[in-house]
Amino acid sequence: MSKMKKSNYIFKVIWGKETIGIAINKILKSNKTSPITTFFFWPKENGWELLKNQLYTKPWTNEDDKLEILNGYNKIITYWLQNAKNINNITDLKKIRNILNFNISCFNYDL
Repeated sequence: MSKMKKSNYIFKVIWGKETIGIAINKILKSNKTSPITTFFFWPKENGWELLKNQLYTKPWTNEDDKLEILNGYNKIITYWLQNAKNINNITDLKKIRNILNFNISCFNYDL
């Protein structure tokens, strides 16, 4: 059985019933984080495309990490689409982060 690689990134998520905001931070050796993107609010903007464009301006981010981030973003959006109206599901998203192999920090809001 192979061990999953620990992610070097954390998704910052702002969960709302009508929109979701996602930003990416890099986890530093000191366990502190440093933002590498701004928040992208879906569905108000095409966050996946904006994220992809921003990642490709970061030459220190390797291709595997870029794919991991883009796939994680997609998984979070898909989960939100299925569960947006139930604010309690933000807790479930935190529980499944190990299955999806990414770190996550969530905040909820109701506008």
